[in-house]
Amino acid sequence: MIKICRKEVTPFGGLHLIHERILGKNIPQFITDILGNRSANAEYSYSDLFLNLSYTTFCGGDFAEDVVYVRDTFRHLKKMKTPSPDTLLAMQKELSTASVEIISEKSTVNKININEKLNSAMLKLALYLGVLNKEKTDYCLDFDHQFIATEKYDAKHGYKQRRGYFPGVASIDNIPVYIENRNGNCSVKFGQLDTIQRIFSMLTNQGIKPSYARMDCGSYIKEVCRYLHQQNVTFYIRAEQSEQLLFKAALCQQWEKIEIGVNSYQTCSIEHSFGDYTFRVVAYRWPNKTAQVNLVTNDANNYLFTITNDTQKDEKSIIEFYNNRGDAERLFDIQKNDFNWKKMPFSFLEQNTVYLILMAMCHILYQWIIGIFSTCCDFLQAFHRLKKFTFRLVCIAGKVIRTSGRQVIKLFTSQNIPILIKNSS
Repeated sequence: MIKICRKEVTPFGGLHLIHERILGKNIPQFITDILGNRSANAEYSYSDLFLNLSYTTFCGGDFAEDVVYVRDTFRHLKKMKTPSPDTLLAMQKELSTASVEIISEKSTVNKININEKLNSAMLKLALYLGVLNKEKTDYCLDFDHQFIATEKYDAKHGYKQRRGYFPGVASIDNIPVYIENRNGNCSVKFGQLDTIQRIFSMLTNQGIKPSYARMDCGSYIKEVCRYLHQQNVTFYIRAEQSEQLLFKAALCQQWEKIEIGVNSYQTCSIEHSFGDYTFRVVAYRWPNKTAQVNLVTNDANNYLFTITNDTQKDEKSIIEFYNNRGDAERLFDIQKNDFNWKKMPFSFLEQNTVYLILMAMCHILYQWIIGIFSTCCDFLQAFHRLKKFTFRLVCIAGKVIRTSGRQVIKLFTSQNIPILIKNSS
């Protein structure tokens, strides 16, 4: 038999535990301080925008319209205001900035959107929540571009033969720290030195100085290597395969065998003049599957090269350190699938840039929350994706009870979750 209870119940009772933590950290006021106030007669603040986007995502929502389905839960949260979907979208448009259009030598119009205010807010939030620490001196900055396929009005065809955007994203410890949106037809190399300079300038202004930088072959640019070297940043960049590097590798007589995981490689270091400096290039090779002989090296091997100004580490350590970029690239999968980057709400790049950064800030908030809850709840781990967090903590049935002039949330669970979380640090 099935009975319907018409009392005030919610399937997202765990959201109250999250909200208590957020209020305790005074995050709403912090968001208002860094993003500023809206007009005097505005009913909702930017902190309302941020919390509604975050909570809707934590509940499994994908779109602004989903706030309608969780509004009944939100109205019982202390000091929480829930705008309509249209108002949520309108507030994001207010935060957008004009794009810059630069014509390349090949007459390609490169449209780039730089939102300094929101990027600064994102980094300040990460520092405020402690997911990044100014005192740490061995941070590694990872930078890459990620093509996001979309059929938005102003999206252009990219190298994947699809329309979309091509944002450049910098991260530290898998935490996004800078996002610069580009149209799909932009070359990864175009204007990249300016982007790298903006990233380091913003980090320096906030007291963060990365000691290392890892980038793929899209950053194999003389000016980028020179800038990082002059900033005393130890960099590791995948070098593009060229006849010059292959020829130098073929002449090398000091190949050493190494084991990385279950694979065997041969590796050596060669000197390579690149722009104003001569850098070290770590080469490694392994037999190809077709046994086809390379005309330059006269052998049947695959070759990869990493350019670096690190003269201390051995070849194996450099290869392993660079390969750890794979963990950093996992950030794109999380942002696109957990935090809805592939479901951008607007028709234009400028406004979608705002959405990308706000959802990255939601990711930062999530990392802080699960970092706390995972220390006291054995069913949560700090590395868990959002879906597990939603199923295991957010989706707890709750009942709103008013007694003695105050509101009490009764959670229906066999776990002592509220007690554990209340006693956690």
